[in-house]
Amino acid sequence: MEKRKLAQIPREEATDEMVRFAERAAGTHIVTTRDIEKDLLMVTFYPIGKLKKGEKGAQLRTFFSKNDYISQDLTAERVKWLTAAFDRMECIHLYEYHWDRDKGNRYTPNMFFWTDADIDRMRGFFKEWSTEKDVKDWTAVTRFQDVVKQRRLDEKHAKETNPIDTVMGTVKEIPEDFKKWVSEKAMSFSRYLVYSTRSKNEALVHCTHCNGETLVDRTKIRLRNNEKGICPLCGSQVTIKARGRMPAHIWDKRIVSFIEPREEGFLWRYFSVHREVKQDGKTNDSLLEIVRTFYKFAPNGTPCTSSYEYREYKQTGIVRWCTDEGYRERSYCALYPGNLPEAWKDTPMKYSALEILSENRPSEQIHYANAIYRYQEFPQLEWFIKMGLYKLAAHLINKIHDGAFEYNSRNGIRGLRKNGKTIFEILGLTKENTRILQSIDGNIDELRLLQEAQSSGYNLKAEELERFYKLFGCNTTLIRKENRHSTIHKICRYIEREGSDYRVGERGGCWRYSYMQYKERPDIREERLQNCAKDWLDYLAWCKELKYDLTNMFFYFPKNFKKVHDRIAAEYQAVQDKKAAEKKRREEERIKREAEVMKKLLEEMLKENAGIDNAFLIKGKGLILRVPRDAQEIKNEGAALHHCVGTYVDRVAKGQTHIFFVRRVEEPDTPYFTMEYNKGRVIQCRGSHNCEMPSSVKTFVAAFEKLMKEREEKIERKCG
Repeated sequence: MEKRKLAQIPREEATDEMVRFAERAAGTHIVTTRDIEKDLLMVTFYPIGKLKKGEKGAQLRTFFSKNDYISQDLTAERVKWLTAAFDRMECIHLYEYHWDRDKGNRYTPNMFFWTDADIDRMRGFFKEWSTEKDVKDWTAVTRFQDVVKQRRLDEKHAKETNPIDTVMGTVKEIPEDFKKWVSEKAMSFSRYLVYSTRSKNEALVHCTHCNGETLVDRTKIRLRNNEKGICPLCGSQVTIKARGRMPAHIWDKRIVSFIEPREEGFLWRYFSVHREVKQDGKTNDSLLEIVRTFYKFAPNGTPCTSSYEYREYKQTGIVRWCTDEGYRERSYCALYPGNLPEAWKDTPMKYSALEILSENRPSEQIHYANAIYRYQEFPQLEWFIKMGLYKLAAHLINKIHDGAFEYNSRNGIRGLRKNGKTIFEILGLTKENTRILQSIDGNIDELRLLQEAQSSGYNLKAEELERFYKLFGCNTTLIRKENRHSTIHKICRYIEREGSDYRVGERGGCWRYSYMQYKERPDIREERLQNCAKDWLDYLAWCKELKYDLTNMFFYFPKNFKKVHDRIAAEYQAVQDKKAAEKKRREEERIKREAEVMKKLLEEMLKENAGIDNAFLIKGKGLILRVPRDAQEIKNEGAALHHCVGTYVDRVAKGQTHIFFVRRVEEPDTPYFTMEYNKGRVIQCRGSHNCEMPSSVKTFVAAFEKLMKEREEKIERKCG
């Protein structure tokens, strides 16, 4: 529509007859229609409220063509256009809704056509949009406006989606080798050997990887639920599952990625992989692409990205490629190495050696996208990968900021040294210890253990380091010679012997570990040993507290550790309970002493109250003031009045503050208000649920504070 031409059409005014009719009219507007030209209709709205005041100007006029509409606000002096439909306008409402109990929803029209010709023109213009079932005058108009609104919205969306579709049209199909790699490598952790017992020494096993079944001799093959093992049919590593304890569905997930070469830069494509494992051993895999990130590099190597994600577009119900808003998980992923580094040979990443890392850690989700930035600021990342230190390389990549380089002020550097010039300076290790770390592909915690052993002069072997870390984690304290009474080898051997059948504890059941989204559950045998190691360290701390001689191996390495642990735990708890009781008794005695001091001070100040019960110290305004007898009475006061005075017991015991009870004279044993007094003034006085003081209590507290202040000034004058 030509808005300039429409704006030049003279504005119509209501006739005198319309003004007179408005005096007895209901509704909100009188409506007239007029044919401007062929296929162009003008609908004008006159507000009845203004007509009653004698104002003849129209409020709004709307122009309809066969495929569009637009409204002009006639209340504005300058030309003002409105594109909203009638059901979205604040200035007019076509119908008034009300509820009728007998007939249900009722809609009373607010718009009245002035003449029959006006309504005939409206119906004729929107004839193709009306149906026989329409009973409302404006139904066809609303239907027409809905179609126009949808067309406008589609045109608006097309301006955003068409460029995206153009870019997506250049993306190639994923190769079959990638799909095979996803199933064989990226999801290699999701392999299960499901067994069902047939007899005491025989079980039927089914492998979800090779899909084979066979009977096995349980005396030769260990079958325990959630333990790791080897499939007797295909030889692959599997997680053993007892059919009777297996959940109905196991859902394993990984985010995998594929690098597609481009003329400029490359395209990083992310996929979500789900594997469903049923109780019968059958599996279903699904591969869904979720994110596409296009990389280009500036001359200085800085990456420029544009990212898109596959999701619902603007609540339209249409799932398509949209601008990436971060709703999809894509940061941590497994990377397909099959076409690297050829895919980014013309980019700064061509020598990054990430293909070696992904080949050796195929099922581990690493923040590979961050490797682009990490490699630029720390090119030595390539050294770690080519030396086989894959866990340390993953640690460097996953730490987005310089938290990958950690320090310990007590013993110097414990971690990676960013400014080191050689790999030995970066690791903080000698050549021999560096080779040990390489042989086990040590992670950041194992590096710390090796650094601690090196600084304390202990030659830690690769086997000892692995065994120690599996049992005790990054316990650098135990590595030092002065903190143990035996060798690492003997300690590990003891834990492995005593913990072979140790309690596992509650770990969330099968459900927690059936969703292997980030890392798989460790072998349950390792969990047993780790729990035993943790309890052994607790046991040593208790023995030290109980003054046992830990240089005696009878106490250091007790036989039947579980029973000894429980016995020492009970003994230690008894000692702690005794100490707690003694501490409580001392606190109560201290509170009593503090209370006696306050009683004497108040008795000296208020001699007129000498004849009353010595528990009550001040009278006035129908109130009395009491000093707590002990700590339990303070706690009871807090419980009765629902405030926190019970937590003040320690402070009262230490003399840091003073607590008084304000009671009514007629109810001296019923809690009423609680007052805190400290450093010559009343800090607070609270009643039930921390309510404020009424006027009587305020007057009473003010009098107490004044008397205490006068007393302290008098004492100071005597001392002076």
